[in-house]
Amino acid sequence: MTTRAHRALAVAAGGLLTVGLLAAGVLPVPVVVLSVPFLVVAWRRPVLRRLAFRNAARRPRETALVLLGALLGTAIITGSAIVGDTLGASIRRGAFTHLGPIDEVVRAADGQDPAALLAAVRGVRSPDIDGVLPITSVGATVAAPGPTPAAAPRAEPHATLLEVDFAAARRFGGDGGATGISGPTPAPDHAAIETDLARTLDVRPGSTVEVYAYGATRSVTVDRVLPRLGVAGRRPGAGTTAPNLFLSPGTLAAMAAAAPAGAAPPTYLVAVSNRGGVIDGAARTTPVVKALDAAVAAARLRAQVEPEKRNLLDAADAQGRDFTRLFASIGMFSALAGILLLVAIFVMLAEERKTELGMLRAVGLTRRGLIGTFSLEGWVYALGSSALGTIAGIGIGRVIVFVTSRIISRGGPFALDMHFSASLPSIQLGFVVGFVMSLATVVATSLSIARLNVIRSIRDLPEPPRARQRVAWTAVSALFVAMGTLMAVRGLAAKSPAPVLIGPAIAGLGASVVLRRVMARRWATTIAAASVLVWTSISPNLAPDAFHNPDISLFVVNGVIYTIAAVGLVSQHQQLIGRVLRRAGGGARNLSLRLGLAHPLERGFRTSTILTTFALVMFTLVAMTLFSGIFSAQIDGFTKDVSGGFALRAFSNGSNPASADAVRAVDGVSAVSTMLTAGAQFAEPAKPGSFEFWGLAGIDDSFVDLGPPALDRWLPKFSSAGDAWRAVRSDPSLIVVDDFFLQHQGGPPRGHVVPGQVVTMRDPATGAVHQLTVAAVAKVGFIGAPAYTSSRLVTDVFGARAAPDLLLVATKPGVDPQRLAETLNARFLPNGMDAVAFRTSVSEALAQQQSFLHLMQGYLALGLVVGVAGLGVVMVRSVRERRREVGVLRSLGFDAGQVRRAFLVESAFVALEGILLGALLAVVSTWRIVGSGAFGDGLRFAVPWGPVIVVVVLAFLATLVATVAPAQQASRIRPAVALRITD
Repeated sequence: MTTRAHRALAVAAGGLLTVGLLAAGVLPVPVVVLSVPFLVVAWRRPVLRRLAFRNAARRPRETALVLLGALLGTAIITGSAIVGDTLGASIRRGAFTHLGPIDEVVRAADGQDPAALLAAVRGVRSPDIDGVLPITSVGATVAAPGPTPAAAPRAEPHATLLEVDFAAARRFGGDGGATGISGPTPAPDHAAIETDLARTLDVRPGSTVEVYAYGATRSVTVDRVLPRLGVAGRRPGAGTTAPNLFLSPGTLAAMAAAAPAGAAPPTYLVAVSNRGGVIDGAARTTPVVKALDAAVAAARLRAQVEPEKRNLLDAADAQGRDFTRLFASIGMFSALAGILLLVAIFVMLAEERKTELGMLRAVGLTRRGLIGTFSLEGWVYALGSSALGTIAGIGIGRVIVFVTSRIISRGGPFALDMHFSASLPSIQLGFVVGFVMSLATVVATSLSIARLNVIRSIRDLPEPPRARQRVAWTAVSALFVAMGTLMAVRGLAAKSPAPVLIGPAIAGLGASVVLRRVMARRWATTIAAASVLVWTSISPNLAPDAFHNPDISLFVVNGVIYTIAAVGLVSQHQQLIGRVLRRAGGGARNLSLRLGLAHPLERGFRTSTILTTFALVMFTLVAMTLFSGIFSAQIDGFTKDVSGGFALRAFSNGSNPASADAVRAVDGVSAVSTMLTAGAQFAEPAKPGSFEFWGLAGIDDSFVDLGPPALDRWLPKFSSAGDAWRAVRSDPSLIVVDDFFLQHQGGPPRGHVVPGQVVTMRDPATGAVHQLTVAAVAKVGFIGAPAYTSSRLVTDVFGARAAPDLLLVATKPGVDPQRLAETLNARFLPNGMDAVAFRTSVSEALAQQQSFLHLMQGYLALGLVVGVAGLGVVMVRSVRERRREVGVLRSLGFDAGQVRRAFLVESAFVALEGILLGALLAVVSTWRIVGSGAFGDGLRFAVPWGPVIVVVVLAFLATLVATVAPAQQASRIRPAVALRITD
């Protein structure tokens, strides 16, 4: 068989394999499309193919280092997408565990006849509805005896009591296995218990539990344990667990008949199941909601239709995207470091093969052929690194998910069980983005390399500096100046921070080129870079409105601009820095120092690339360390802000709220303020039709007089924070929120609500809406607080559903608030008391935040791996590139130790310069962000020197470890062999 036949067979086999992978959905289509030109070159130009593949295969160790540096960008993007997949899938799992067949619920208002509502819903004739199920529920405390008679009872203060017909529940939705319901309906004084509640109380079938509700106690026998699934796992609020107890129908009505004043009545709702599966049924939500709304309106009933499953799925998708964006944005620093590493490697490859490339051009290889050779080799690296990076990204995503699950699964109302999920689209996205980044980098570098001069390349002469820039390039740079300036002006007008930062950076880049026509390159770059640094530093003060509510993307933009401008400034003065170091290190006597500094000072572009890599990574690592230290030092200030004149807050069950007088009589309590709470729905100002549940609390005179939480800002018509609180207490049209209002996903506050804005509040039972003006923004969102309004408004809107179940407690001098909280929890167990000191709440919130920051530090450490790997590759290449130079030095009398020290000095100089530069920029940037009030007023900037020094030292030691082997290799070069080497 001829060579041509072999090639045809290979191409046919490759084509069939490609088609098969595409058909299976494994290989991303964009990768195949972008690879076609390179495959054509490899097929039609065998000389270029041999040159490219030979260079990639003849040095496997160095090729492996190149792939390591290049694959991390793909791994970071893939890992970020998988984290988003996991979070979204974990939330979507609630569609099975907490809803099952339930797609919509119709919630009855106070006084509404349940029978009339059920009849109206059952009367809806819609092909999209598969069944209806009435459910009655109320919050209560459930307890079981302790392991010994003397031990305290086990209790769950946040349990839910439910009544449902079990036979109807199993038929509901057409799939009894999705409901979690089994067995007959509990008989009087018997119950079925959900597995989470059974685990908390350590009970099993046959055990007896005590139910506390409506001022009464009732003992019931547990018949069976139900799984957290569907109707059995229904959770009315946020959280992962569903501590449900199913009672005999009529039990709640009997208990509520003797309810004390202030107790919230049971909630009556009708669950609706759409045709289709648990997930597919949500697609029919829109027509079903319209039909239910029409039925409720026609019957003139007071009820509200809530598309619970669609809301849950939408929240899952939104929060998954938020987490993907968060990790991808932070990981962008490491991805940029990987791109810079590729650039540095290809520039070194070109310099190492300079003579070879010149000879190839001299014997007829065209510039296009040279581009094809380098691009084809880069395509091999891009394809290999993307494949390996995708596999590594799956592992990184699993590690992040594991650590994240330990952070957010610690209990509490917003806990979430993480279930690892890696979708094929996310894996393909990581592959495609990593491949495109790597491919674009190598092609752009190849275009630059192809401009070499043949004669200078053959003689291995350096490129002379250009005396003057071309007129066309100057005109393009002037256009950059105009575009950047216009972008900054528009950003200031629109109060958008990103254009305010990016515009001057673009203008500075153009100005550095324009200024070269009238001054030296060094001074033109110095002026432009320094101007960008100054503007980036002072812009938050000049435009505070634009920078008041930054997000993570702005942190990335700020860090990249800071780093590039600072590296540009330092790179123009490296010779001065080198002279200072040589003089400080002993001058001409220290030959190792002079030799070690000579090469990085001579190779300015290469040094700047590695310097930027380290500076980017260290900027983020040190910034996270600074934020961690700053927030951990604010516990006293945060506690003072959120507590006001109180020491602890105590929640109790709405069906059996604790009496303020009874709490006031406890030893150690000096004062108590009672707050009426209700679960309201609010629409963000930017999304007037999108309602979300958020807590609402009505305040009274005692709350204002004893000391409310601190306010961040308030309407100008109020002369003080006290005036604002007094106005809210008496005016039902006002409300106080915090910067985290309607932000369930956490993270830095977006601060989308400001004093004077109008928010829409809706009663979830009746659908009645009320327009409320934001009077002030409070500093309480850090621990998760409700919105505050007048008690009169809460009573008027929510009636009996507004329960006095939140108490703020002030303590006497010398009393430990947390110990008092534990005393209250034990004494008021039947009321479901859940008291906690404000300082404890703040400490727990800070601990969770610290854990997340530590996770981000570990994630960012991948960028340090890029930097260390990049420096290792550079040093390995440098040893190979300079082996003749080392041979000459050894023949002139340099010993092995001097050569080894020289190479260590070279790597240490570049790494330490980048590390210190990144650390300094992080300190300046963090100082500016904290000072601008982006994370709230009152934060005090302080550098935690210990952790910062540890990060810097560890990074520096890692670089030394990575360069020991190349330095040792250089010291072992034998002069006679080195001077005879031709390759």
